Amino acid sequence: MSTHLDDQAVHRPGATPQQLGIGMRFSIHPHCDDFVEVILGALEDARRAGLTQGLLIETDEVSTYVGAAEEPAEQRLMAYLASVIAAASRRSGGGHVVAHVLLSRGCPGEVACDLSMTGLPSPEPVRIEVTGVPAIAQWSLYPLLDGDAGAGAHMDHIESAIASALRRGTAVSAAHYATKLTGDVADVLATAADAWAKVGCQVPHVVSHLTVSVGSPSPAAAG
Repeated sequence: MSTHLDDQAVHRPGATPQQLGIGMRFSIHPHCDDFVEVILGALEDARRAGLTQGLLIETDEVSTYVGAAEEPAEQRLMAYLASVIAAASRRSGGGHVVAHVLLSRGCPGEVACDLSMTGLPSPEPVRIEVTGVPAIAQWSLYPLLDGDAGAGAHMDHIESAIASALRRGTAVSAAHYATKLTGDVADVLATAADAWAKVGCQVPHVVSHLTVSVGSPSPAAAG
């Protein structure tokens, strides 16, 4: 069983993931006493599942950087992340796990950005096996270049992305500075990634941020 956007993207050859600078930073926080074992075990589970192939992974004191070295970039990134979050949930016995995720595309070199990149790719929708782990996320999307489209044009991209999430049934409500997504971890991540990639077909530099929560004890989240 898999999950994807209703809006099908047509693949168009363009810049490679490394040329475009497609990647993410994430940190994962299991709320349990043995959080070190849970985090390290979840990362190892994803590695053993073969989901690190085509990815460049570096972990420091704050977060883990994951860069896509090969196509399909979005598929590789989200499959890996979904596996890590779901594994952390299982390893913590279904306890509360939070992941903070920053997605970025269009920043070659990641420090010095070249926004003159041409040949923006149109990737296929992300398809991830359902994990069985329900999640709630607060999701924000930031197109960082409007070009000649005029002031305020970035909102057109954002509203289109939210409309796609609503049609999919993943977006449930607006929140301050964010849109709430709900569903299986796989569906939540695929929704955000597909919208991020779709905007990236037209805007060279796009960033998206998610805070993903599973197993929250909050009555509001449970409701």
